[in-house]
Amino acid sequence: MKPAHQRERPAAPPTRPTPRPTEPRLAVPELWCPVPPARHPGEAEITERTIAWMRRYGYIATPADEVAARAVQFGELGALTHPHGSLEGAVLAAQLMVWLFLQDDRFAEQAPAQGRIEDLADHILWSQRVLQGARDPVPEPYLEALVDLRTRVTHMAAHHEQVERITDGFNRYLGAAAAEAIYRTKGIVPDLDQYLRLRESTILMRGMCFVLIELAEDCYLPGPLWARPDVRSCEQAAARAVAYTNDIISGVRELHWPDHTNLITVLAQHFRCSLQEALDRAVHMCESQISLYDRLSRPLLTEGDARLSRYVRGMGAWIRGNVDWSMTCGRYHVTTPGRGGGGPGLFEG
Repeated sequence: MKPAHQRERPAAPPTRPTPRPTEPRLAVPELWCPVPPARHPGEAEITERTIAWMRRYGYIATPADEVAARAVQFGELGALTHPHGSLEGAVLAAQLMVWLFLQDDRFAEQAPAQGRIEDLADHILWSQRVLQGARDPVPEPYLEALVDLRTRVTHMAAHHEQVERITDGFNRYLGAAAAEAIYRTKGIVPDLDQYLRLRESTILMRGMCFVLIELAEDCYLPGPLWARPDVRSCEQAAARAVAYTNDIISGVRELHWPDHTNLITVLAQHFRCSLQEALDRAVHMCESQISLYDRLSRPLLTEGDARLSRYVRGMGAWIRGNVDWSMTCGRYHVTTPGRGGGGPGLFEG
């Protein structure tokens, strides 16, 4: 069998609706991706510095916590998604992923599920204060960690415009997290259009992760270049590819959680089809966006602007690195998707 990045993208799944099974038994599919794999040579240091940072801010408090944190491989995520840039940039990216994943688990997932939606509201308001550069003492370690990340982003940025991009992107994400929590609290499954609009913000690619490419690869894109329609379209395809990858690989496991919503369940509701057909549709959506990124990136890579070329290459690395990390990390239980059937746990949200 050819490697995944050499196989042809499969055709669209059929549209015939079939009954949805009550007991999902789905396997995580192998996603097609034409971007060759790459890995930062400083992965070991990225990992150890990320583990030390997690201890510093209370994510790791016991030996068992450290075992679980290492299984998730946040350092590897930084190394795979930022394989070409500076070590400091990859370290910052890995630690920012820790903050995003674990605050999402605690505030966006667990708080509404436990009837504590006010905890999410308080977290959003405090996070916005930190992102705006307020110097007030913060009430808990998650926010102390965000203060550290925001300070380091500011120091690494070549231009204040990059800091503003991240701040604006974060605010979009926090607003979407609030909307998602309202749906959960009310027991509402968003329709397909609502869910896709939600994912445009919650994935936080263009407004944060892709800005870190600029920092790590020293390729600041001035506003007129960053906002160019062809660049924007390429970014959008890459961001959607990452979002749908996460929904597919994490989503197979989430089907075992009570009342959880992801792209697979939303597609099953929209098309009144089985979960298997919904998964097939999600895979097609994901691979279509990967194919679109591949097509749109080619003229940008050959335009002759070194900054733009590094930026676009970095988006491809994010797509491929996210696929590779997701298939092997200890967060998604790819080989045992039924594990943790009651819902998210420590480092497993």
